[in-house]
Amino acid sequence: MNLISYAVTAVQQGFHIFPCNEAGTRCPQSGDVIDKQPHLLTPVKPYKIRWGEEATNDLDRVIEVWSWSPAANIGVACKPSGLLVIDCDIAKLPGQLKGTQFAQLHESLGPMVDGHDVLKAVCELHGGDWAELNDTYRVCTGSMGLHLYYRWPEGVKASQASLVKGVLDIRCNGGERGGYVLGAGSITSKGSYIAENATPVRDAPRWLVELCREPAPPPKPLFAQPRKTGGISGLVDTVLTAPDGNLSNALFWAARAACSDGIDIDTAIDQLGAAYVTAHGKGGYRQAESSVRSGYRNQQRKEGL
Repeated sequence: MNLISYAVTAVQQGFHIFPCNEAGTRCPQSGDVIDKQPHLLTPVKPYKIRWGEEATNDLDRVIEVWSWSPAANIGVACKPSGLLVIDCDIAKLPGQLKGTQFAQLHESLGPMVDGHDVLKAVCELHGGDWAELNDTYRVCTGSMGLHLYYRWPEGVKASQASLVKGVLDIRCNGGERGGYVLGAGSITSKGSYIAENATPVRDAPRWLVELCREPAPPPKPLFAQPRKTGGISGLVDTVLTAPDGNLSNALFWAARAACSDGIDIDTAIDQLGAAYVTAHGKGGYRQAESSVRSGYRNQQRKEGL
């Protein structure tokens, strides 16, 4: 089977692609079928390509690679292609949605619910337009699942988490390399990947972008450095009033300030340690003593003492 025409078409669609093993390829060591993996086998030994680096939309390079290995499957790298691909899997087990927010679909659709039906429920839940969501380039997978392709906005990081585990996955730019899918024309031991239409890849709807984007990290708690009052009382107050999640930082900085103010370390351990215990610090007084001593050592190094 010569897949070079499919590879060329993928490049013309703007996709960055790389070669994957041809249909039925088995790992010489384990015997497992590896026709979806980004490997190519030489007659002598297998080797694994760095698909995140090899993915290209250079037509000359693609023709060169598929001329050398015309039966290679077509891996579409989502990150450099600017794609979000939703992978709607077929139902694998009866009652698979039990324990999820879509468990009620079993009541209306029966024990076997596939990913495309779940995607419709997700779309309705978020106020999306179902017809609009389907009006994009789609590929039927070898296992009779469905890939829906969307343009992903530049500069937005996507999550790697499944929308609904086991039935609805996403491939986009998450992680170091992003994800990949097999493109149209690919053939695996389970069947062929067939483009259902020639519709251009549409932009991901805003609600879908918000759903699939990487969550923003929680804001770091504000931390006020200890007030240097010339005495221990203000530093004790700093520990007692430390914001949630910053108690250990407050204790360390209070210890440094106490050292800088010339407060005896035993006094600092006693009073700052008591404040740390009162504030329910993890590890109790023993941890407080260790932190105060560490703060003193740090400040003494800074001051060259």
